[in-house]
Amino acid sequence: MIIQATGASSLLLNTGALYLSVGGMLMFVFTFALGAGPVPGLLLTEIFPSRIRAKAMAFCMSVHWVCNFLVGLLFLRLLEKLGPQLLYSMFATFCMMAVIFVKRNVVETKGKSLQEIEIALLPQD
Repeated sequence: MIIQATGASSLLLNTGALYLSVGGMLMFVFTFALGAGPVPGLLLTEIFPSRIRAKAMAFCMSVHWVCNFLVGLLFLRLLEKLGPQLLYSMFATFCMMAVIFVKRNVVETKGKSLQEIEIALLPQD
């Protein structure tokens, strides 16, 4: 998203801005598909207790898709109102906030049983 914001700035020549913009979008889609894209579907199965897992996943994935829908619905309007540099900078800020949140709050689940994960997620008294 930072590459997108840089490509949208008027500091570069038209051809350079075009390559940065297209390259930034392709890089974002590629890294999102490899990293954060599948996380909600994979992580939710591990963090909810088995007795509420189905209902909790249904609710969380519904919220996830409603948010995706709203971003897609409002993107062009926001692009017209705010301009590409500010809009992509806002998206980059949200991406960084998500990375910080995940680093601080999401526990490593690799090689652990569901019971071990549940114990790790219980509040510490």
